[in-house]
Amino acid sequence: MPPIVAFDADVIGRQRTGDETVATGLLTAIAARTDLNFQVLAYVRDVTRVPEAITASGVVCPVAVDIGSNYRRVAVSLPARLRADRPALYHGNYVLPPGLPCPGVVTVHDSSYRFAAELMPKADALAFGRIVPWSMRRAARVITVSEHGRLDVLKSQLALDPAKVIAIPNGVSAAYAPDPTAADRVRATFGLEPGYVLFIGALQPRKNLLRLLEAYARVRDARSAMPPLVLVGNTKQDHDELAERIAGLGLNDAVHQVGYVEGEAALRDLYVAAGVFAFPSLYEGFGLPIAEAMACGTPVLAADATALPEVAGGAAVLVDPLSVSAIASGLATLLDDEDVRERCRTAGLVRAAELTWTAAADRLVSVWQDVLVESPVRQRTVRPVAAGASASVVAALTSTGQADDLPDAIAGLRQQGMADALTIVVVANRPGDGTAELIRSDYPDCVLVEQPDTRSYAENQAVAFAAAPGDYLAIVNPDAIAQLECLPRLVRFMEEHPRCGLVAPTLRNLDGSYQEAARNFPEPIGSIIRRTPLRKLLPPSRFAADHYLGEPDSARQVDWSLGAFLLIRREAWDDVGGFDEAFAPLYVEEIELQWRLWQRGWEIWQEPAAEVVHAHQAASDGAFFDKRTVWHLRNVGRFVRRHPTVLAGQSPGLAPSNTPR
Repeated sequence: MPPIVAFDADVIGRQRTGDETVATGLLTAIAARTDLNFQVLAYVRDVTRVPEAITASGVVCPVAVDIGSNYRRVAVSLPARLRADRPALYHGNYVLPPGLPCPGVVTVHDSSYRFAAELMPKADALAFGRIVPWSMRRAARVITVSEHGRLDVLKSQLALDPAKVIAIPNGVSAAYAPDPTAADRVRATFGLEPGYVLFIGALQPRKNLLRLLEAYARVRDARSAMPPLVLVGNTKQDHDELAERIAGLGLNDAVHQVGYVEGEAALRDLYVAAGVFAFPSLYEGFGLPIAEAMACGTPVLAADATALPEVAGGAAVLVDPLSVSAIASGLATLLDDEDVRERCRTAGLVRAAELTWTAAADRLVSVWQDVLVESPVRQRTVRPVAAGASASVVAALTSTGQADDLPDAIAGLRQQGMADALTIVVVANRPGDGTAELIRSDYPDCVLVEQPDTRSYAENQAVAFAAAPGDYLAIVNPDAIAQLECLPRLVRFMEEHPRCGLVAPTLRNLDGSYQEAARNFPEPIGSIIRRTPLRKLLPPSRFAADHYLGEPDSARQVDWSLGAFLLIRREAWDDVGGFDEAFAPLYVEEIELQWRLWQRGWEIWQEPAAEVVHAHQAASDGAFFDKRTVWHLRNVGRFVRRHPTVLAGQSPGLAPSNTPR
């Protein structure tokens, strides 16, 4: 089972301009790679809004994370999701959630909360000022999107190790390129004549739009003809002030507010048809729009401050963003001087070609790999499978003082008529109980595994399945007797259902009545009631009636089935890493295994054509508050810690690693 890298892509599908473009560009480039030794889970709000270019290869799997509010998402939903998914690495956007169970990498797109806080809403500046530095201090790596951004991070957080703050420049999508047919589409779609002055970005104070309007008005007043100014983007702050300034400058007929434009094709057309792209922003961590404009062959006017000169790379006209006169002069130069325009156009195409999402993604993956090497994933015990000819089925019987039951269970397996296609492994789990002596004397054809002391159910199954190779693994309790054709029918069912990871037979009591083995996943409260005197007041048959499924008349998918007799596909077992051997001696481990099988996209079935007689003792329904109670409640607690979404009633099918094969 490959490690998981969880990536916070909450911005996708939310019209978040630059941040959304970055997440989409990186994940698209990562999804195109075929050499990754980990899976990427993209945490999003709406999986239907994730582009197919990200999901098609299966390298990146989108996962919906409950929102409520942004604060609830970070404080509650993300920690729950991370505990359920158990990633080897988490990559956050500005913020790392509390209680992070793995190393974290955080991208800080800019430090405006620190160096331009007056341009942000006060609540946002206050929240970012507290949470982002805290996240950076906890991170294994801090990613910035420019060298300017890196220096700002180091200036704001003097205690950070400079070697762990890494600048990875953003890329430009290949969709942004000159296109001679764009003008006609812009006329038809937006009603604009080519040659306009264009701004694309969030309409907020940080973008310096009020000074741009004043500069535009000055140039317009000095000319006999002036192309319109087109503003593209959502209004985030001070909408009324922007409208008042447009009206006050007499620009109502000259300024066109297009609003948010979705899709690279439409944005490309707007860039290509523009005469000048103006972006005199006061503070930028990168400035994606100027790179996109340059890629489209559009001359760029940009501020000579923060990261914009670095991104422009000498291919734009740079101006003092605090000077209306400087902005007006630069704008007039680009409108009137064809030599300057051509120089910017040519140099811009060269500079934009240097900025690719493939290069950015490659550098990011390299950072992830470095962190994974520094903080290796805690793997479950890996048990190499013994050499030898592979059987079709390896059946494991574990005896913990049950030597007297073994002859009937072994006879039930032998009557399956599978001959050499079946290997029977017996685990002697209680030294001195007679199991080992019985197998050596009466069943020398069985594989005997002797434990030095009593071990857990989960560990014994893992040891047994490692003792012999086989395509299918059968868990067989000593008190479970397979009826005629049981195993061949289960194997045949597996072969007919390639996505079936585990199939259970019908279990019957000694009197032939149906045994409620196949069930829905339990609620934790149900387990607590069952293991305490509350069971007298709320008997399971009434309190949790929907937990039991009743007797089937045909094969059906189920949540899970009792571990008395199960057939598991070896490929599925290896995919999820087998049982969690950290569980206490008994209880819940088979539920947790089947939960993870569902998480990984494997199906659980019950095949009633296969039958097993199970002398079920229901030992866990005996005395309250004995060692079995402790085991049961401890294992319920471990299950909930590993899969907290069960508390919200979510099925494992919602888990991120549920990827198609």
